[in-house]
Amino acid sequence: MTRALPGGVGRFVPVALVLVALAAIGAVTLIKPATSATATQATTSKAIRSTATLIRQVPISTAIRACPPGADAGQSRIAAFAATAAPAGPAAPAGPANSAVLTPLPTGSTHGAAQTTPANPASITAVNTLSLISVPATTNVTKQQGWSIVAQGAMAQGLEAEVADASGQASVRCAEPNADTWFVGPGQQDGAAQIQLDLMNVDSLAATVNLNVITDAGAVQSAEDSGINVPPHTLVTESLSSQAGGASVMAIEVHTSTGRVAANVAEGSSHGQTSWLPSAAPPSTGLVIPGVPPSGTAASLFLVVPGNTAAKVSVVAITAQGHYQPFGSQSIDLPGQSASAVQLTPIGGAGAALELSSNVPVTAAVLVPGTGLGTFTAATAPIAQQAVIAGNPTTGGFAASVALSAPGVAGQVRLTEVAEGAQPATQTVAIPPGRTLAESVKAPPGTRGGAPFAVVITPLGGSGPVYAARIETHGQTAVVSIVPAVSALITTGLPPVRASYTAISP
Repeated sequence: MTRALPGGVGRFVPVALVLVALAAIGAVTLIKPATSATATQATTSKAIRSTATLIRQVPISTAIRACPPGADAGQSRIAAFAATAAPAGPAAPAGPANSAVLTPLPTGSTHGAAQTTPANPASITAVNTLSLISVPATTNVTKQQGWSIVAQGAMAQGLEAEVADASGQASVRCAEPNADTWFVGPGQQDGAAQIQLDLMNVDSLAATVNLNVITDAGAVQSAEDSGINVPPHTLVTESLSSQAGGASVMAIEVHTSTGRVAANVAEGSSHGQTSWLPSAAPPSTGLVIPGVPPSGTAASLFLVVPGNTAAKVSVVAITAQGHYQPFGSQSIDLPGQSASAVQLTPIGGAGAALELSSNVPVTAAVLVPGTGLGTFTAATAPIAQQAVIAGNPTTGGFAASVALSAPGVAGQVRLTEVAEGAQPATQTVAIPPGRTLAESVKAPPGTRGGAPFAVVITPLGGSGPVYAARIETHGQTAVVSIVPAVSALITTGLPPVRASYTAISP
């Protein structure tokens, strides 16, 4: 029995109206003339092209980064840079609408709230200028803590931030919050005595993290890897050393079932030296690892196969002279759900990128021998719009170069060096197809002594895909830092709104 509404109208009337509307739509569909598969495909392609032309590019208005604790439970500095349009252009007006706020992410418990008292936030308003920020002191210096950077307006466009030492040298990028992140590197049997995972939640809702750990012995099953709670605006650290105890290689997938986190992984050698693993591109059948520097000793290529199907991986080195196959015509064969390390032949003369092709999705990183474990570079995406490396020192015997690789068609980029109190310096670099070029970068003329500088990498019109990394050396050849270049977007696409059946939902 249906209870009548005032005026004698039953509750079934809105449902009837919906059914009438759906029937009308169905009638239109039924009487539409049949079309061939070819005509349908042509119509679909035309619709896709039409949609692409309607997508509007709008300025990025908000950007968030999370910086992990530095060595010895602290940080020296954070290097931040926001490049709006061209770095040489006029600076946006300072103010709350064009600023980035630096606030602490105190140590939290997986079972409760944060355990430290945050300091007052710091604000950054200098657009198109390198900001080197000394991390504010906290009320509990015995606890580790991370830092969040929330940028609004012009400061959000082209934002990059890195953990840097006293000289301004970047050691690791401040990560973007994400639902899925990969890291690949050595296990304890290959020198990683300590492995620490930093999970930073910059949001107002708690995040739940599940870890997928794969070693050269296969997938690692541990109850501690599931349901890790990361409270809002906190840092939670997890030691993974025990899971890598008998492993030579360790791959870590950080996946959230609720919320999102920014993740970083630090590995310590038996001598106490800490190295950061850069996040690797999501597993794919085609990858590029930029910034493999020339080395007199063999570097290590770390590979992980997350799926159950065995992988056949082909590796091509992209050098200044062209392509060559470091393993000849042979492929690297790996079983599913496994990770492995292979030695690369020394790359002499100039740097290179590695192009990987596989029958199933894989991801990868490269370890370059050096102090402690050494330095890492990892698979990354080509630069879209621009990329920024903020922390590059100018004194003390340091030298910086940018390794630029164009695996397919020719590339062309603009390199811009920016430092406080000096006019930006620019150079245009043309990269022949299938080549890697190493271009020296240095502080622009007029930079005060000892001040670090930022590098902005901008692909120019007509350029093919370009992959890049900044390589920092000390002395003649010692590689002390590699930072793979990641896109720092200025705009994002806003697709058009389309009609939907939900318009007639009750």
